[in-house]
Amino acid sequence: MAAVTRLVTVVDIDDQTMPAELRDAPVVDGPAPDGVEPAVAPTTSGPYLDDPREMSVSALHLAVLDDGRRLTLLDDRGWAAHGPPDIWRRTSVKEIESNARTVVGPDEPYGSHSQADMQADHWAYLAGILREQGVLVDAEELSRLPHDVELSERLRTRITPT
Repeated sequence: MAAVTRLVTVVDIDDQTMPAELRDAPVVDGPAPDGVEPAVAPTTSGPYLDDPREMSVSALHLAVLDDGRRLTLLDDRGWAAHGPPDIWRRTSVKEIESNARTVVGPDEPYGSHSQADMQADHWAYLAGILREQGVLVDAEELSRLPHDVELSERLRTRITPT
């Protein structure tokens, strides 16, 4: 049976960027019910995406097995930032790596949940995802694995000054 050797988060430019007020609007198939404003479909160009003060990236969290396979743990993560003109070139690789590790968890505690609770739940959740894919790993063992961040070539090109 394959074993997990490390975790990797792959960070790329998010081509589906849109303002939060559109992203969070309900998606309606067909006519919108009274009082509901349907979401606008994302675009890959336009004023919002072309704004040099806006940056949006996606983060794909993977488990790397000893046989070289990569199994998806989380595919719904990422973040956006608004800043000075040419934010892409003003953002360091180190900042992106730090943000990537943050967005894939564990989450910060809330309500009556402690940091230990959040961490235990997070690692148990990820171990469960791997179990569904046929890989048995202890949640605590998973939490101790190295976590690398890989930036896509197009992201590296976009953030590296020429």
